[in-house]
Amino acid sequence: MGAGMHGGFGSTKGATHVVAADSTLVGNGRGFELKKASEIVKKEPGFTDVAVHGSPNSISFMIRDGDREREITLNHRNLAKFLKSDKGYSGGKIRLLSCKTGSESGSFAQNLANKMGVVVRAPSDTLFIYPNGRMVIGPDARHNTGKWIDYYPQGKKR
Repeated sequence: MGAGMHGGFGSTKGATHVVAADSTLVGNGRGFELKKASEIVKKEPGFTDVAVHGSPNSISFMIRDGDREREITLNHRNLAKFLKSDKGYSGGKIRLLSCKTGSESGSFAQNLANKMGVVVRAPSDTLFIYPNGRMVIGPDARHNTGKWIDYYPQGKKR
């Protein structure tokens, strides 16, 4: 599985054809929409996109298990190990297409930056992706009140 192909998206209520990488949407039967959405966003030069469901302190992604989808939850250490063994990731900066992983109430993005030894860019709130690739960070798909935050490695890798 290549970088940027690590997850699934769920549909958001009240916003036609907009997807969000919110962990509360995992298991709604639409997990693989994140993979599709990650392919339409504008790439950030110098960054590898990792598209997964997210929260301030963990991420999750969907895998197919026969006829159904199953959620796998990872902490920053698990994701770092996964990325380091992934042929699609050749090192360098990471952009998490993953809700709230850059939230100040959590530590996921900072811990990942520390563990990987690279800059990690993450959204401060829920990340919504429109069919044209436009991204909105905020409490809903209509209010772009959030931001991308860059986390730099600090001190000893954990």
